[in-house]
Amino acid sequence: MNWINNTRIVAIFAVVWLHIAAYAVLNAELGSADWWSGNVYDAATRWCVPVFVMVSGALLLEPRPAESMSRFYRKRAARILLPLLFWTAFYLLWTAYKQHWWTPQAEPYPYLERLLQGRPYFHLWFLYMIVFLYLFTPFLRRLVQACRLRHLAALTAAAFALAALSTLSSTELKTNSTPFFTWFLSYLPYFLLGYLVRKAPLTVPRRISLAVLAASIAATAWGCYALATRHDLQTGAYFYDYLSITVIPMSVALILLLRDWHQALISPLVSRHLSELTLGVYLIHPWLIDLMYRHLFTALDFDALWSIPALASGIYLASLAIAALFRATPGLRAAV
Repeated sequence: MNWINNTRIVAIFAVVWLHIAAYAVLNAELGSADWWSGNVYDAATRWCVPVFVMVSGALLLEPRPAESMSRFYRKRAARILLPLLFWTAFYLLWTAYKQHWWTPQAEPYPYLERLLQGRPYFHLWFLYMIVFLYLFTPFLRRLVQACRLRHLAALTAAAFALAALSTLSSTELKTNSTPFFTWFLSYLPYFLLGYLVRKAPLTVPRRISLAVLAASIAATAWGCYALATRHDLQTGAYFYDYLSITVIPMSVALILLLRDWHQALISPLVSRHLSELTLGVYLIHPWLIDLMYRHLFTALDFDALWSIPALASGIYLASLAIAALFRATPGLRAAV
């Protein structure tokens, strides 16, 4: 399906863009032009992870009577567990290298603690979360098969409400101590929504989706600034959360727009190949960002308004090339 390939391609580019923009948000002076550039870019790409979860739901929740549970688990393990183990080991070693050679005076890195928290490196949390979504997918298939679409839509809406309230209360209470093996529960509504978006004959006028998307981005950027100036940036980052009251409608509007994008981004063949490299780009790009920041420059060495998209494009292309090299190397193919 062209729209699935298109969605993967734009979502992974948005992930890279977000991580470049986050540097400006965290390091520029609050309220400065560079900070606002980072804030708006960050807010405008917050749909990326929810969209990835929705794509997974659209592809995996379709009932497949011929596919046994053991076959499903074998396929998912080959796709996710091997990359998870490989890159967890890689980034733990990379962190040890950075601490020894780059910042030897820093506090010792809590390797075991971060591993047990499902965050051996900042981006790997997604794989630790998605593993448990996959674990429950065969049972969720039975659920969607037994439910009428309107009942499934009501369940998804209720799950979104609970997840949003949980996220809001965690911000208010300044707590974020949930164990990683329960994270998937918060993303379950996105997973179910992906299936609904694919199956339900729901047509939303494009202008409405665009209006919701634009309003949600503006509210996310302004909400972060308002809370950050009144409290602190950590509190303001609530609006960046993938289950905040602004990111949920942003993500829903974006997936509806992408679903109706039937033309291949480049060509069907090229788009499919780029889509297949998505996981590799996701896993590799933080390492390249580290190298760039250490040995070259950051987004704040230039005007962030143009440096963020320029650096994001460069990191994406470099990650794409390395991921393609991994795919072409028999011993490394399974890692991406």
